[in-house]
Amino acid sequence: MPEAKQDDRTRRDPRRLWRALFGSKPADQTIDEETARRIRGEQVSAIVELTPMSAAANVANAVIILLVFHDRASLPFLLFWFGALVCFVAVAMRNWLKSRGRTIETASPRALRLTTFNAAILALSWSVAPMVLIPGADTFHQLVLQILLAGMTAGGAFGLATVPVAAIGYVWILIGASLIGMMMANTTEDSFARIVVIAMWVLYGIYLSRNIHIHAARFIENARNRAELTEKSEVIGLLLNDFHEHGSDWLWETDMLGRIVEPSRRFCEVAGRSADELAGMPLRALLSASDAHEVDDLLDAMEWYETFRDHVLDLDVCGERRSWSVTGRPIFRANGAFNGYHGVASDVTERRAAQARVAFLAETDPVTRLVNRSKFASELEASLKNDHGASRVTLFCIDLDRFKSVNDTMGHPVGDALLAEVGRRLTSCVGSNWIVARIGGDEFALLHPGSARPDLASDIAQRILATFDQPFTLDGADFTIGASLGIAIAPDDGETPADLMKSADLALYRAKEEGRDTFRFFEPGMEERAARRRRLEQGLRAALDTDQLYLVYQPIVDLSSNRVCGFETLVRWTSPEFGVVSPGEFIPIAEECKLIVPLGEWILRSAMREAASWPRDTRVSINLSPVQFRSRRLLAVIVDALAESGLTPNRLQVEITETTLLDAGESTLAILRDLRVLGVRVALDDFGTGYSSLNYLRKFPFDKVKIDKSFVDDIAANPQSRAIVRAILELTAALGMTTVAEGVETLSQLFELRALGCDEVQGYVVSAAIGAASVPDYLGFDLGSVTGDLVEPSDIELIDGASQSAA
Repeated sequence: MPEAKQDDRTRRDPRRLWRALFGSKPADQTIDEETARRIRGEQVSAIVELTPMSAAANVANAVIILLVFHDRASLPFLLFWFGALVCFVAVAMRNWLKSRGRTIETASPRALRLTTFNAAILALSWSVAPMVLIPGADTFHQLVLQILLAGMTAGGAFGLATVPVAAIGYVWILIGASLIGMMMANTTEDSFARIVVIAMWVLYGIYLSRNIHIHAARFIENARNRAELTEKSEVIGLLLNDFHEHGSDWLWETDMLGRIVEPSRRFCEVAGRSADELAGMPLRALLSASDAHEVDDLLDAMEWYETFRDHVLDLDVCGERRSWSVTGRPIFRANGAFNGYHGVASDVTERRAAQARVAFLAETDPVTRLVNRSKFASELEASLKNDHGASRVTLFCIDLDRFKSVNDTMGHPVGDALLAEVGRRLTSCVGSNWIVARIGGDEFALLHPGSARPDLASDIAQRILATFDQPFTLDGADFTIGASLGIAIAPDDGETPADLMKSADLALYRAKEEGRDTFRFFEPGMEERAARRRRLEQGLRAALDTDQLYLVYQPIVDLSSNRVCGFETLVRWTSPEFGVVSPGEFIPIAEECKLIVPLGEWILRSAMREAASWPRDTRVSINLSPVQFRSRRLLAVIVDALAESGLTPNRLQVEITETTLLDAGESTLAILRDLRVLGVRVALDDFGTGYSSLNYLRKFPFDKVKIDKSFVDDIAANPQSRAIVRAILELTAALGMTTVAEGVETLSQLFELRALGCDEVQGYVVSAAIGAASVPDYLGFDLGSVTGDLVEPSDIELIDGASQSAA
């Protein structure tokens, strides 16, 4: 649990797929020849199906050219050209008629080469027209010919798109011929217009080529999927047929009165009766334990002396429900008198169970017994189909929060059981007209066809969140997980399955952005935010290779001496496209797209290199992301950066949040222990904001605990906040840990923290983050000299920008 993700990188390599289809030997054969032959068969079949339409278009356009240019060009040339083209079309139609009614299931690489050759011949035949007719034509006739050629080019691109080499060759031969014809024109009038038309032709060709490439890639991928599915179905069918053929069938016979005659030993075994009991027994009596409707149909056929085949009966045999498949035909004497029935029967109970199992697995998730992704996609598509307009559909996308930590720490069996319980709870939250599905990993989806009521969707969402408030009890242990929900409603949020799923995913992303354990409806602005996020991700990748990223440092003051004892490292990004980007915006993006690992490595090396020049009693503090702890290189990177910079390990402090510990668990603690062995100090950031901080204080001896800003903000006015801070200070003092309060902005906050016994502070009461060049100026800072009212900044980026400029 969750489902193992199949590594399909080799399957999706377009070069290997191309080589498999066109017969060359790939470096790593990932597609068997039978699959490749099926794909080529679909490519050729798609083109052959369009042959009549293509032939009609070619002849019609040729007739138009013949009529338009009969008095403008050499008539013998036109007739010869028209005749050659008609002959080519006639040959194509003859081949089509020969293959009509015959399904092209497979094809060889030669078939694709022949298709490409025929396309080139057709294009060359058409290319003669512009090169001969355009030079001597006036503007009107040129326009007519250009319009026809544009249509033929687009039609060929569409008709031949499944074989991209043939389609692209066809397109560029026609475009090249048109351009040659225009350049051969003997008129010099309006040369600018000619240049514009030539440019438009080139752009048109590029556009068509790109579309051909996209269409062909999708067609080949879909064809491959269908071919593989067909092969799997055939394998299943062969297994079932093999089971059927090697099963123990039996012969049966009745006389003219419908009584069983000479039952075989196998017949007696499956019927659970002796030969004496069966002999002479009416067949109706034997089948009386079967469904009355099924028996009546069979007996009616026998009364009318009809032949029947594979008539399935469900009946009780010795207290067990069995399925028999019965085939029989009437026997007549030479004089035409009816003499009874002869037939064969087989017990198909296991075969039908196997078929039902295959059908069940094809549509059901094996872990949760819910509808699987494939079946859900079919249901969604069917729900959105409506001949009278877009259907009304409500779609939920659900992502479990904190499930990964349970699955990683407790194991896949517990994870599977938890997913199954989630499925049961989701099902209980909705009515029978809802479709509940697990679409992969810890992702679920709900579908309500025929409904577009936001109030109902909101009620269901609140009901789902409420049920997740209750712990999940598995094997005597309680597990608390949450859920984030994104809701989209058709047709307003999308009229196709892809559009509606995209809208629900965007709403889900917003819900996760806003703290998880909540739900959001899709809003039009979400798509714009997603587009901005994609551009930010691209910009951040580029920023890693440029000087757009830089470090700033926020001073940390020791309250016992009122002197700066260290600096916390913060990263800033000034983007050419977006300007100053908040870390709160680009750091989550870096974590999601795994850019945080190279970014974190750059921060570690840069900060240590700059800190090495500071006084030897000044520490540098660097925040580490949960994603960095999942990288096996983290410890090696820190060791290498220390050696490279010359910074002593005791001057480096790494800060981690409780989320880091929750995500990685014991593996994170092991890395922290190794860092402590090196002499690196470890601080727990945002203390007090999670439910298990005290547990981790017991598990790991942190050097420093940072009191979260949320407790500091109103410490001077709120007795509860003051009591919490006092308790944290007393606890950490008892454990021998240093405390630092972050986000201290006013003197009143500072005085309260000093009175309560806090060791260190950082925040605007000391300074906003400063550039590296300004660090020496703050080493002599004396907090005791700060008096009077402070102007509290409202924009951290403004302060950081000003400090950086001053640096």
